[in-house]
Amino acid sequence: MGYRTDPLDDNFWISPNYRADDWRRLNLNNVDNADWIKAVDIFYDRIYGRFLAPIEAIENHPDENIRWFSGFTILAIDCLIIETLYQFCNGVDETDIDHQKAFWHFFRASTYFRPHFTRRTAYKFYTHFRCGILHQAQTKISSKVRFAQDKMVQPVDPNDLNQGLIIDREKFHKALRDEIDDYISRLKNPQSSQDLVLREKFKDKMAFIVRR
Repeated sequence: MGYRTDPLDDNFWISPNYRADDWRRLNLNNVDNADWIKAVDIFYDRIYGRFLAPIEAIENHPDENIRWFSGFTILAIDCLIIETLYQFCNGVDETDIDHQKAFWHFFRASTYFRPHFTRRTAYKFYTHFRCGILHQAQTKISSKVRFAQDKMVQPVDPNDLNQGLIIDREKFHKALRDEIDDYISRLKNPQSSQDLVLREKFKDKMAFIVRR
């Protein structure tokens, strides 16, 4: 949930700059309430501080070997972000459906990932990259992490998808950053009834985090 300096302290850190009580004090009942700006700032501080900033530190590291050979680490963090974004968008404490389906639902709903993934390649990504890297510290079969590719996603063997995928980690991460920016924009300035539902789901997820 968050970092505690005292295990009995209920006002724990939920991001580098905000504690649980910072969220609890917000009034988000009115769609136009200025507290919504702070609510979204808290969310971004949490996502940036825990996930995006470490990736930036890796990408900008002075040791080129760390930069070049960090693909597994960056994709592992990206997969964590995807799963937490799925939970925020659906207002759940933890992924509530089959996890590979959750990744497909996320890709399918995303303007930035949808052109690059079919259901089948989404499932391959989940199995070969998300599960392979997080559970075995390796990709599965012949799947590879690369950069400076022509496409974000391409098959290792165009005639046999079972051999796996080649993922351009730079293009993949940029698409995820764009997705986060889009999500934040929809929370800050809802333009539709779907965006208002997204806000309610967002509040539900944050309630799980601060246990309010």
